[in-house]
Amino acid sequence: MAGSRTLNILIVHGIGWGQEGTKYAQPLQRNISAAFERALGRLRLRDIQRGDASPRRALRFAAVHWGPVTQASQDALLALLGFRAFPLLHRLNLAYQARRQMVGLLGDVIGYEGGPANRVYQAIHRCVDEHAAALGAASAAERSGDGFAPLTVIGHSLGSVIASDYIWDHTKGAAEPYHLAEHRLALKNLILMGSPMALYALRNNPAADRQTLATSLDSPVQVDPDGGFWLNLYDPQDPIAFPLHPLESYARAGVIDCTIKAGNWLTTWNPASHVGYWRSGDVAEIIGRKLALDWAALNSPAYAEERCARDVAALRKELARRR
Repeated sequence: MAGSRTLNILIVHGIGWGQEGTKYAQPLQRNISAAFERALGRLRLRDIQRGDASPRRALRFAAVHWGPVTQASQDALLALLGFRAFPLLHRLNLAYQARRQMVGLLGDVIGYEGGPANRVYQAIHRCVDEHAAALGAASAAERSGDGFAPLTVIGHSLGSVIASDYIWDHTKGAAEPYHLAEHRLALKNLILMGSPMALYALRNNPAADRQTLATSLDSPVQVDPDGGFWLNLYDPQDPIAFPLHPLESYARAGVIDCTIKAGNWLTTWNPASHVGYWRSGDVAEIIGRKLALDWAALNSPAYAEERCARDVAALRKELARRR
């Protein structure tokens, strides 16, 4: 099939990846690609040529690396406070190592918070925007009749908050609430991994009760109502991740809380599972299956007409049962 359309996937990391470059996303990309290929094969699309359905042609990944925005400041602060004078000795000092970890963890959060007026917030969003712009430009020849190309955004930990904030900032005032008009991208899926987003219900809520917290957050972002998913993937053993469906505005927005297993046999049963999403076969399988349905709907007229709505509804129901 000539001129097949590609899916755009934007990935945003969380705290602690300042020195990793874009390598942090490679395991997830490989696993999603493999899961996508398996899922697409099971669909048996008779009007699709084999080469067009390969992950290399069907999936376009962009991994945002915003870590240097905060890492340089954290290193400078440690030096200013006198904690980097003897680096060789510090490597053997457990108290220093613990302090450095806390600066990395809390420093990213403190540095980012404050909203659009915060220069760190602005700098991180510029990193995200550069990759969104590149995806939009690469999709120029593949846009649908409405002039937009599909976008899936994946955010981990603080990256899930950054991704949500970025989408909110760039969809305000759009003709459709899921359109990133500047880059001609339409938000098809928003996928959170290990997200602490529910904790934002604590803002401006002194001595709140359960009902006040449940109704405290409003106006979440929106995904494409035509088959789009907002997935909140979390490991119950992950102390940083929380469900979102109990918050009324997120339930109305259609968020699907889905429990998964992150990490390996050493980490999946304990708090270390928080960093396991990147290599989790469970996570990749869910994302790969949804992307396979999206790609088939875009590129196979027969599938879009005959089976797509049924398959998307079945997957949504399956994932919702894992709440």
